[in-house]
Amino acid sequence: MKCSAKVLSILLSLSFAIQFSYAAGKANIPVLPAKTNQSDITDKEINYPIEVIIPQMPEEETDHVIGLVMNAITGAPSNNETKGAVLEAEALYRRAVDAFKNGKSEEAKRYFTLFMNRLEKAGIEPGLYFFLFDDLDNIVTKLKRIYAIDKPAPVLEPEKYSIPMECEDNSLVERYIEIYSSGKPKERVKAAIERSGMYREIILKNLQAFNIPEELLWLPVIESLFNNNVISTAGAVGIWQIMAHRGRGLGLQINYWIDERRDPEKATRAACLYLKELYVMLNDWHLVLAGYNRGEFGLLRDMKFSNASNITEMTDRNAIPRETQRYVPQFIAAVTIANNLEKYGFDDLKFAEPLRYDKVKTDRVIDLKIAAQCADTTVEEIKKLNPALNAWCTPHGYPGFELKIPYGTKAKFLENIAKVKDLNPSPGFIKHKVAKGEYIEKIAAKYKTTPKEIYKDNPGLSKKKYLQVGQIIVVRPGRSYYK
Repeated sequence: MKCSAKVLSILLSLSFAIQFSYAAGKANIPVLPAKTNQSDITDKEINYPIEVIIPQMPEEETDHVIGLVMNAITGAPSNNETKGAVLEAEALYRRAVDAFKNGKSEEAKRYFTLFMNRLEKAGIEPGLYFFLFDDLDNIVTKLKRIYAIDKPAPVLEPEKYSIPMECEDNSLVERYIEIYSSGKPKERVKAAIERSGMYREIILKNLQAFNIPEELLWLPVIESLFNNNVISTAGAVGIWQIMAHRGRGLGLQINYWIDERRDPEKATRAACLYLKELYVMLNDWHLVLAGYNRGEFGLLRDMKFSNASNITEMTDRNAIPRETQRYVPQFIAAVTIANNLEKYGFDDLKFAEPLRYDKVKTDRVIDLKIAAQCADTTVEEIKKLNPALNAWCTPHGYPGFELKIPYGTKAKFLENIAKVKDLNPSPGFIKHKVAKGEYIEKIAAKYKTTPKEIYKDNPGLSKKKYLQVGQIIVVRPGRSYYK
């Protein structure tokens, strides 16, 4: 739902005429209903109910909305400028109420107009409008009753955005089209376009959900060539090349256990949220692209330093890095080629199959070997479907984690995993620190195993050399060791 401060002020203005006495009361902020993040994997003895205060919407639509609301809530208490504006607006509103009660209609109108103008310029974060939806619905309902309106509201199509496919100097665009459509660069671009088949549905779905231009489907061509394993020299990761601090700020989990910059779904949502935020901030898609490459704070510093309002001015004044200067022409070239494949000689393309998988929610740590066995697949396939996983298992401390398993195997997986007693079993190894006077035969006897097995599990050991005190070796104890 799209709601601006201007619309908010108009509706509040109408509400003023309908129910002025409401000023004496207090508006209650609605409490968001709790949602339980329930695991698909149940355990009679262990239960992990996780309650999160989030909006109740269809599950596939909540993630970016929750992020928008939570980010707005988090930043609101420290926004002193907006808090001051709200207090000023309240003071003006009270003056309007007093004037109305004393029969001074013109004075009341003047103060209320000032109230609306101050509220409109308060800089309220869009995510906070979520808490006003019920109030606005009530205003609209009362208006329709008063005016005896029984027709539904007209359907307004969302504004369609598009990115201009030309620069002030198109010679650089033409140069990049020439580069990307010949020689080895063409081979790399062709491979990227073919790999895009895996992610196309995911990306387009999110672009539509955030109502941002579909041309951005091809942004990963210049970021990563649609290679999810790419790590830049600066540490950016995944097809969208997201930096760690940026990813965490956009709600991605990045730690020892998991790096969601490699999760195509979550990374795409994060990238779309960032692009949307940049557009709200900059109101120009070429600047948005430059900001995506440079970072919004770096770009804003460059603009302020050079007193420039667009990329051409910053380039002429040598205010931005060369990489950022060329970023928009590169993007336009990539989109132009992708939309005219045959024209630029991209024939016989073999697009990768779209990603397909089932998801299983779990609050438990599951060894990927166990997961693979229960899904009747391999560990390699599980890792391929879950590229964000860094460890041997599902992430610790991540309630409601969605493990991806081969498409069509969810029922079998749940049936099999219900029979597993230990979801994260020991690998059977023990680390042993060599003490003074110890040797392989003595250590083998201690752990009820054989020297041959120890040498097998420690290929770096040499039978010709003595063990060093403090040296660490791994030992797989024999069965009788645990008796």
